[in-house]
Amino acid sequence: MTQDVNFYDKPLSDEEFVEIGELLALMPEPYESMEPDRMDGFLTAIALLPEPVAPSEWMPFVFDEEGRTDAALTDSNKQHELEDLVYRRMRNIDRTLAACDPIDPIIYDVEDERGRPIGGWEAIAALEPFAAGFLEAINRWEGLKDTNDEMIDSALLGILRHLPANLLGDLAPIKEDLDFESPLENIKDALEDVAESVAEIAAVTRGFTSKTKQSKVKGGQRSEPAPIELYLCFVGAFRHPAHYQHHQSNNRHTDSSRNQEKV
Repeated sequence: MTQDVNFYDKPLSDEEFVEIGELLALMPEPYESMEPDRMDGFLTAIALLPEPVAPSEWMPFVFDEEGRTDAALTDSNKQHELEDLVYRRMRNIDRTLAACDPIDPIIYDVEDERGRPIGGWEAIAALEPFAAGFLEAINRWEGLKDTNDEMIDSALLGILRHLPANLLGDLAPIKEDLDFESPLENIKDALEDVAESVAEIAAVTRGFTSKTKQSKVKGGQRSEPAPIELYLCFVGAFRHPAHYQHHQSNNRHTDSSRNQEKV
């Protein structure tokens, strides 16, 4: 049964943030789902694109790194719940951008060998999954890379500077320069910097600007969140019993849980 439209604009509760991680962790082999922090970067980049991307295009990559459309939990009810949670998170991000509020990404503490949270500049590594998810999205869909827009290019660096070393590539020397010229002292500073970078991109690509900044930016190409009807069409097709037949005898659950403490 389809949920009421207003349901999808309801922010996730603390319990639902935990639940979304637990459900993603249950995705059976051979599929490899995203962790919630990487997912948040992925969804944020999609929300920033000048043209909307249908859930049927992006959601499979949350459930499987290869984007295989048959990736699903064995329990169809849990799969439906997971889809709704992921879509609601997407809507939450979109509406946060539209309100010109700072994003509040899912991140997890960086811990030492004894499992104790690390502070100071080392804690900034908590943003690596977010940046990795963001990069994945902008590599898959056009609209943020190679725009020749100085504001977008500069703001992208504010996000991609947090990529893990193995994904930096040609950005490595630029990151070194940024760390020297614009050092970030702790995770709080880094989160504020990322939020500002995201807001700067949203001002250009989506036209989401506060009244005090409207005179400084170009008009965005779309100002409304992607229609909920796109999602309702998606679940109408995706939630067909045949979709799950492939999994009835070939699924293996993992009992390992992932750290779900939200900073």
